[in-house]
Amino acid sequence: MKKSAASEVVMDEIERLTEADTIQQTEHDPAAVTRTEAEPLIGSTLGGRYLVKRKLGHGGFGVVYLASDEKMLSRPVVIKALLEGEIQNEWTVRKFKQEIEALARIDHPSIVGIFDVGELPDGKPYIVMQYVDGFSLRLIISPEGLDFWRAANIIRQIGRALTAAHDRGILHRDLKPENIMIQTLGDGEEQVKIIDFGIARVKNSVISKSTAIDRTVGTIAYMSPEQLSAGQLSPASDVYCFGVIAYELLTGRRPANPESAYQLLEMQRSGVRIKPVDLRPGLPQQAETIILKALSFDAKDRHQRARDFGDLLSSALLGDDEQTVLAGQSAPPNVTAPDEVTSTAPETAHVLFMDLVGYSNMLIDEQPVCLQKLQSIVGRTEDFNRAQATKRLIRLPTGDGIALVFFGDAEAPVRCALDIAYGLKDCPDVKLRMGIHSGLVYRMADINTNMNVAGGGINIAQRVMDCGDAGHILVSKRVADDLIQLARWAPCLHDIGEAEVKHGVRVPLFNLYTGDVGNPEVPAKLRHAASGFAPKGIAKIAAVALGVFLVGTAAFFALKARSSVVETPGIVAPALPERSLTYSVTVQRMQNDRPVGDSYDAAGNELFGDGWKFRFNVEPAQNGSLYLLNEDAGSDNKLKYNVLFPTLENNAGVPQLSARQRIEAGPYYFVDKPGVEKLWLIWAEQPIPDLDTIFRDVTRHGGEIIEASQVSKVQTYLKQYESNPPVVISEQSQKRTVIRSKGDILVALVELSHLKR
Repeated sequence: MKKSAASEVVMDEIERLTEADTIQQTEHDPAAVTRTEAEPLIGSTLGGRYLVKRKLGHGGFGVVYLASDEKMLSRPVVIKALLEGEIQNEWTVRKFKQEIEALARIDHPSIVGIFDVGELPDGKPYIVMQYVDGFSLRLIISPEGLDFWRAANIIRQIGRALTAAHDRGILHRDLKPENIMIQTLGDGEEQVKIIDFGIARVKNSVISKSTAIDRTVGTIAYMSPEQLSAGQLSPASDVYCFGVIAYELLTGRRPANPESAYQLLEMQRSGVRIKPVDLRPGLPQQAETIILKALSFDAKDRHQRARDFGDLLSSALLGDDEQTVLAGQSAPPNVTAPDEVTSTAPETAHVLFMDLVGYSNMLIDEQPVCLQKLQSIVGRTEDFNRAQATKRLIRLPTGDGIALVFFGDAEAPVRCALDIAYGLKDCPDVKLRMGIHSGLVYRMADINTNMNVAGGGINIAQRVMDCGDAGHILVSKRVADDLIQLARWAPCLHDIGEAEVKHGVRVPLFNLYTGDVGNPEVPAKLRHAASGFAPKGIAKIAAVALGVFLVGTAAFFALKARSSVVETPGIVAPALPERSLTYSVTVQRMQNDRPVGDSYDAAGNELFGDGWKFRFNVEPAQNGSLYLLNEDAGSDNKLKYNVLFPTLENNAGVPQLSARQRIEAGPYYFVDKPGVEKLWLIWAEQPIPDLDTIFRDVTRHGGEIIEASQVSKVQTYLKQYESNPPVVISEQSQKRTVIRSKGDILVALVELSHLKR
């Protein structure tokens, strides 16, 4: 269906406004995800009590900081203020004040709380809000969908929170996984927190009417039909957004993936093409019916109350009996399901064992505080949540720490350990040591019917950990032998010799650390052992060396004699694995900041125009981890990198992609003078710890890698692959480029040229 000229103008305006609000870019900031500006607020104290510590991020018109309330024992809080220049925007100021009004009206445990308001020295208003120590819902959305119990608990809480807002005349209008936080409470219970009421509509607002025309804003993929077409909104509009989230939470994908707002509206009008049960056959039929009702094109055909939708769907997922339990509290995290019994066959588990150093010397009221901080950090890690969602994790309290038993993914405990170490940087009072081992265990239920494990796998992990000091991440030789074969881990592993553990057993150990996390020092236990047995050790080494020399000499002459008779065949090296992906560029011609004609796809080696708008599309051939960077000299001619993928807005900051999973980065704009945009593609079999650390740091604080040490690390990493350039094949007829490389990591430079046209 061809859209009319009038509807095209409306849809273009909707896309322009929503992109500006959610993608955080402007047409004068071409290849960067965000712009770094001076942050005069950092280090200052607002209202005589709120010490601003660091920037957390920004949206379309607001910037968010982490601060501490110095009058409340340094309680962490969030401060949101208007962006520079927005104080002159009447619509923006009104929406900001209405966010204050909305949060002040609602008092619900599943909606972020407001503590205080004030004005900055330049007159801009700010809000002091509850700091949610958790992670966004986006982080736990997986391709296979969330398990029914966990999804039901989350969905039920969202529904009740939304209805609490609706009952007070407030429509959220931008409900999406990124605006729903999950906070882990005691015993693994999860608390939903809905955040960001920045574009909420407030009925009977006390804020004076604005002369500015109200805008259609939000995130296109989650908008209801009436919101897309600038129609009349109601609580059912938020229910539609809620339905999209529920569909995605249970199936791993959204009901539609349009290329434009107009296309989405037409898809919505036609109804949901791929039913939830087609993607997840085990989904109860009643649950599918409830979701499809929430996604009805006409608002009157949907559930009119979000609570009704949430409760009905939760009940359909679990059954009435379990729904009754859920209404009271979440089930204990490790409760044994009816089909879970003590296993009679051993399984290979990958165990991360950790404990708090000096725990027994703490005051009794300090111990639970420290342990809770650790649990909170662990609960935010990606691998913990992924493994828990897929039921590949058993977590065990150990009194002064935690044991995480992963199944299936041998690298999960290693990545998790690095994430925990990274999180501990904000908690210098928490001293932790960690040990990792892979070995056989038996699953079993303990006396409380909670799932537990027994066997050498977990016992040795504890012994490995016991050898470390604060900050150490020690791994057994069994784990190191596997990791050291992978380029991403080999530089992080350091052989530190053997240590004697319980019952006189000697365990070979490796120390895992990077430039940012871990403890590079040799553990005290090994230093003491080395000093006490050095003479004996040296004598033993000398004897062994002499024996090796004699045996080697004899072997040399024996082989030499044999070689004159029989020629041994050469050793054939195993074939290296291949990494490959395709990329393309979706380009929109621009003139005077307005689109000209339709967008088109290109292979990337064409000449483009200055100021044109583009998206960079990547589709990998295998499962793996993708990193996308823009290299930029900057206005001061200092090298910097802009993180284009993963970002918090794109794949929730997670690099992992599935085979054939297409991602679109952007939109961006070519600068208004001839030049070349340099994009670095890094496609790895597994996540790269050093890059993950840098990417996580900068995506939380602006998206630009500008710190000299981080720039140097990235530059050094890229240069080591210059001697192994990939094979690049431009397929003009397919409007794409294919890149292939041998090995488990592919690194490629893509250059997009543009000039005045």
